[in-house]
Amino acid sequence: MNKFLDKIQQNKKYHFWLFFAVLLFLSALMMYFYQPLCTGSDFFFHYRRFQALMDGLKDSPFLIYTDYTAIDGYGYFTKAFYSDVILIPFALVGNLTNAAFAYEFMIFTMTVLCGVFTYITINSIYKNTYAAAIGAILFTFAIYRLFDIYHRAALGEALSFTFIPIVFLGIYQIIKGDYKKWYILTIGFSLMIFTHLISTVLMFVTMLILLLIYSKSLLKEPKRIWYLVLAGLVTIIIVSYYVWPMAEQMFSNLFYYDRGDEIFNPQGLAYPVGWVIWGMFTGILIPKQAFIPGVGLLLTCAIVLRLFVYEKSPKLKSIDVGVIIGLCYIIACLPMFPWSVFPFTLLSFIQLPWRLLEFSSFFFAVAGGYYLSRILRTNMRRLLAVGGVVIAIALVFANNAREYQLYRCEEPITTQATIINYYHLGGAEYIPLKVPSVDFLAERKDSVLYQQNETMISDFARNRNIVEFTVATQKADSLELPLLYYKGYQASLNGKDIPVSESRHGLVQVAVSDSGRVEAYYAGTFLQKASFAISVTAILFFCIFIYLDKKKRKA
Repeated sequence: MNKFLDKIQQNKKYHFWLFFAVLLFLSALMMYFYQPLCTGSDFFFHYRRFQALMDGLKDSPFLIYTDYTAIDGYGYFTKAFYSDVILIPFALVGNLTNAAFAYEFMIFTMTVLCGVFTYITINSIYKNTYAAAIGAILFTFAIYRLFDIYHRAALGEALSFTFIPIVFLGIYQIIKGDYKKWYILTIGFSLMIFTHLISTVLMFVTMLILLLIYSKSLLKEPKRIWYLVLAGLVTIIIVSYYVWPMAEQMFSNLFYYDRGDEIFNPQGLAYPVGWVIWGMFTGILIPKQAFIPGVGLLLTCAIVLRLFVYEKSPKLKSIDVGVIIGLCYIIACLPMFPWSVFPFTLLSFIQLPWRLLEFSSFFFAVAGGYYLSRILRTNMRRLLAVGGVVIAIALVFANNAREYQLYRCEEPITTQATIINYYHLGGAEYIPLKVPSVDFLAERKDSVLYQQNETMISDFARNRNIVEFTVATQKADSLELPLLYYKGYQASLNGKDIPVSESRHGLVQVAVSDSGRVEAYYAGTFLQKASFAISVTAILFFCIFIYLDKKKRKA
């Protein structure tokens, strides 16, 4: 047995494939335990936008679309504020199969990719395949990630786990590694922005902390700073498809998120001290309170292993720095943390302070892998440790999935969106501020309101994303349509364009001067189409640059 293990140890090409086999097994086991697919806290919101993307792929080559089925047809432009890029390949699968299958296929695929990217990152930085394997498994199946995927069904944040390792690898290349590989940082941040903006901001804050800690390395070689700036500029160009259309909408109108509701204040959403501490021991143990986010018992034990590592090295020091940052992030989840004091008020939009646990999980997982690699010296002990970690994660699946099914499987995923369940809008943050309330929309129904007594409306119909009706009028009139207003709506009367504006109720309003057939639909804006073209072109040239750069290095 020892000879066999020694042979594997000496042949490093087997290391990744053995890790990959374990990763696939655990990913499949996760999917098995968390069956059937149930409705976590934000499930319906994300499932709706996934289905809207599936419809958008059928309707628009530029992917300009609204969720025209939302709010009984009033439409909801989630896409403008919540990027859909990472969902596109899975939405294509959904159009070939069905939304439920594609959604679960996405979870499985992104889980495997999360493990692979984490392995590559740890191994690239620490040149240690064992630490990479253990760290990748611990991070990929961290209890907070499972909490995000299933209990919260916070799809954007859950998928962002996959790309965090790429960003960290890019930061390493800028600070300590080959700064000419600056494009890794661009890839990581672009994918993060295309996935979840709040996680991206927290990743950016974490990067600033690391840059400050390792500022001496940057100051010794100022070129590193320039490549950091270059990575940022290229990232902004690549993500044009999402960033500029979002900015256009934000500056064109006010929305519900502008009300500054107390519900979105991190200070008010912090958990009690006892819950935060309990969150460090969740996973294998089942708490009485189901909704407790935390790094979990496995990762807490992982950092405790530091007590048994006695060597001193720059690599170990960097691991310890990450653990300290992770612990500080846990402290930031406590209710006494001063989120209401500047400069922390600048991050008030993150809503939930425990979003920081995503990064604590990464730091602790990397630490756990590295600490084990330094403590365990023989191949047999390392193999037994891997087996122990796999068994522990399987126990986490079994216990946590039981809790998930107990608390989250009350409502089928096919539940229709109605006013009773708030149309599955989540916080409804992206409804125009002028709209009195969601109840107002439900009571108003499909009526077209007019100002002139002589005006008559007939033959109203909704044809997918098009609202159409016949108007008979003797005078010029303004008509308020049953559509939420977003910049980019277009309308025509008898085939000729007519002016579109926002009504006093935050709805689409059109001006008519003749009788005839009116059609209104979301056509998008010039900036949306231009941004799409910019991103596609930038990504193409970026890929060509990376290919040529790698070819040049091999020459």
